[in-house]
Amino acid sequence: MDLVLIVFVAVLGLPWLSYGESVMKYGAVGDGISDDTSAFQKAWDNACNGSSKMGSVYVPTGKVFLLNSLHFTGPCKLKTLLFTIDGEMKAQSDPKKWQKGENGIIPWLIFDRVEGLVISGRGLLDGQGKGWWDIHCRDHPGPVIYLILTFSAFLNVILKSLRFRNSAQSHVLVMGSQNVHIKGIKIKSPEVSPNTDGVHITSSSAVSITHSDFATGDDCVSIGDQVHNLSVTFVNCGPGHGVSVGSLGRGGTEVAVEDIRVAHVNFTGTSNGARIKTWPGGTGYVRGIEFFDIRFTSVQNPIIIDQFYGCAPNCVKTEKAVHIEKVKYMKMSGTSRTEVAMKLECGGKNACSKVFMRDIDLSPANGIDSVSSLCTFVEGSTQGTIRPSSCLLH
Repeated sequence: MDLVLIVFVAVLGLPWLSYGESVMKYGAVGDGISDDTSAFQKAWDNACNGSSKMGSVYVPTGKVFLLNSLHFTGPCKLKTLLFTIDGEMKAQSDPKKWQKGENGIIPWLIFDRVEGLVISGRGLLDGQGKGWWDIHCRDHPGPVIYLILTFSAFLNVILKSLRFRNSAQSHVLVMGSQNVHIKGIKIKSPEVSPNTDGVHITSSSAVSITHSDFATGDDCVSIGDQVHNLSVTFVNCGPGHGVSVGSLGRGGTEVAVEDIRVAHVNFTGTSNGARIKTWPGGTGYVRGIEFFDIRFTSVQNPIIIDQFYGCAPNCVKTEKAVHIEKVKYMKMSGTSRTEVAMKLECGGKNACSKVFMRDIDLSPANGIDSVSSLCTFVEGSTQGTIRPSSCLLH
């Protein structure tokens, strides 16, 4: 069972529209107690179907709207829609009040098959995820649950300036979408909250995430299968598990991920920094990955490739592995709170090739005497200063 906070997609550079019709017009109360789900659905339906002249929905400031699951579906008559959130939108806190959706997914807010959508504002989306964390499968046997803002089958979408808090699991999911641009968002959940990824992307292309802050219990940004042409730039990450390509290849699946750029990122107190993670036995490829201008402050694993994800310490040897190639690590500096600052562990001969490092300067954080590097079956080359010393096979 998967539970989703918000699913959606966005496009950069669309014309700014006026606020449009408030959800209050459709019967919303905004007292944080009354169920305003129906009013939000009516406001969306009218905007999408062209009944609203402005083609927009406005969530006013100074109000708190308690909402159950909402499915904002297209295609819409208008080519551009604006969803402005200045107030607070709050999910039901009791997991028992949620009903399982299609394919075991329990979404909170899902935007589906919409083109030319701008979601923006000064508001807050609160997943109230504590009730879900307490029954999460990491700590209690049972189904996997996600609570997320979901963008599905979107084209040309912009998400900007909003704040997200306390999702049950991932905060924002982008799937099956193109031309999605996320800018200036802030996501915050406790470091101990399970699987609370900031943004997760899968089966999508031409996605950008920029000038945003993430403090989560899992990956700040996680990159799933069938993703290409993605950029993550000018991002602050911490606490959290870093920016991760993967995990990929679970159950022997074939994967295809390429053209990923992560640049101008600050990692502070995270368990990982620049990470690629794949399961043993997977096939396919991860290629054309670039990490540039990265700063680490007391990060546990600043640079890591892990092709034994999910199986340690009882990994079974297999000749199959996702092929990782053309990975660049450039202009990266900071401190590691573990001795092995660069850990590149690949699944066998030729599993990782054409890895390039330039200008790497990692030093020990307080309490650590020195730093080192560890490589297993990694072929590549270096340029400039590399500290700790490179362990790549030339």
